Amino acid sequence: MKFSWRRHAAPRSTAAVAGAVFWVLAAVPAVAQDVGDIYTVTGVAVDATGASAAEARDIALAEGQAAAAARMLQRLTLEPDWPMLPPMSPQAAQALVTGVGVANERASSTRYLADLTVRFQREAVRSLLRQSGVRFTDNQAAPALLLPVLDADGMRVLFDEPNPWRSAWDARDLANSLVPLVLPLGDLNDLTEISAEDAVIADWPAVAPLAARYRTSQVLVAHARWRDGAGLDVTLIRLTPSGREATERSYGGATLAEAVAVAAAATQEALLASWKANNAIVLGLEQTLPASVEFASLSEWLTIRERLAATSIVQDLSVVAISPRGAQIEMRVAGPAEMVAGSVGQRQLRMVWEDGYWTITIAEPALQEPFPGASAPPGGAVMPADAGAAMPAGTAGGPMPGEQDARAQ
Repeated sequence: MKFSWRRHAAPRSTAAVAGAVFWVLAAVPAVAQDVGDIYTVTGVAVDATGASAAEARDIALAEGQAAAAARMLQRLTLEPDWPMLPPMSPQAAQALVTGVGVANERASSTRYLADLTVRFQREAVRSLLRQSGVRFTDNQAAPALLLPVLDADGMRVLFDEPNPWRSAWDARDLANSLVPLVLPLGDLNDLTEISAEDAVIADWPAVAPLAARYRTSQVLVAHARWRDGAGLDVTLIRLTPSGREATERSYGGATLAEAVAVAAAATQEALLASWKANNAIVLGLEQTLPASVEFASLSEWLTIRERLAATSIVQDLSVVAISPRGAQIEMRVAGPAEMVAGSVGQRQLRMVWEDGYWTITIAEPALQEPFPGASAPPGGAVMPADAGAAMPAGTAGGPMPGEQDARAQ
């Protein structure tokens, strides 16, 4: 199948072209990226029938919440442990739900169809997983900028259209994920920063301006090569200030559309599986871990406590002693100390072994490792503080913009 190619960016107006010289010389504004809420499940399609429209709607909403709850539990757990997850009945799911949004609603006298967005209460989900005895994590990686480059029909494309490889990624939920990925806009700024040809051979200095624009600390170049009916070869290149790493895998598919869909799903799942394996709490290894906390103000101390409480591996925290600039604490944790250090590092905290004691402080943003086969570093940190941090998990309750709150009707 042949394609005609055109730019992904919006058409250039006369004013845009006239201002190009100024734009090249001026500082490129950063693009705010909203990292999604991992306790929100989107795109839950429901289709139910009943004796009346109201009954069909009630059935659809109940079944949709149960399906969303099953997805929620799988999102935070490792696939080998999925058989141990409790079955999600509508009643069990509703005990975890804080809000339901409805979009694309269609109904007849006996049938109801819609797409649901379901939000879950963090502590309720955590409690259920702990009771189930499965490993889980809700620590979210720092977002990575994703550059999907496709070789097909003798062309290499990144921001040009059509790019079925980019479309396959765009169709996936990249934000509400433990490993959030950011697709660039493909506007004039991006087109000037990097080309498809340069992306596949790039090092960190070549992509650093683009990463800075999207406020990410790493870039993933997903270079896909279509083998004309024989499948897709994908090289995933990870670029950071520390260097360049690459892995390569092949995927089947009789058509390009089929192959890119399979490859995008499998690549994202590999990133997630690696992240969860390196960050899941270790059941049976619970221990009490003493630590010293250093802070400059009361607000900083409260921030540290909040971030520790939001870390899934930290099950409980007690304050032994406190002063204006420090505190002695004891944490009940589910895993070895090194894993705890890595997990709290993802909350922009620094936990290091100093003078025979663990010391915790506010951390400067650093890199994480959402890459197949890579381990999360003990001092890993989350996205830069000005990058639009993730909404505190479990705090959202109500519809997304443009949606109805199904529970209010």
